[in-house]
Amino acid sequence: MALEITGTIELSSGLSLSSVYGRTNYRVSDSSDSVSIFVEYWVDEDAYTNEKSGIKTNLNVDGRYAYDRTTDGSDVLLFTQNKIKEELENLGFSVVITEL
Repeated sequence: MALEITGTIELSSGLSLSSVYGRTNYRVSDSSDSVSIFVEYWVDEDAYTNEKSGIKTNLNVDGRYAYDRTTDGSDVLLFTQNKIKEELENLGFSVVITEL
């Protein structure tokens, strides 16, 4: 699964892009009550597919999020995608989850 994010996305270099492609990485805590999520970004899906270097953005949505398998479901990857989508949309970005 991946995230297609659109909006004015500022890079750490100060340049801006109108869209980026993101992939989540995660780690479930030992007690299984939280998930640490880290998002990596590329210019587009083609850059990811062709193993180009990722880009650094100023999107600050990485973090630890509460997780309850009973209410949040057993698909942790889907949980991470939805959580980051929600966080980015709260910041005003448009986000589509792809490759379901």
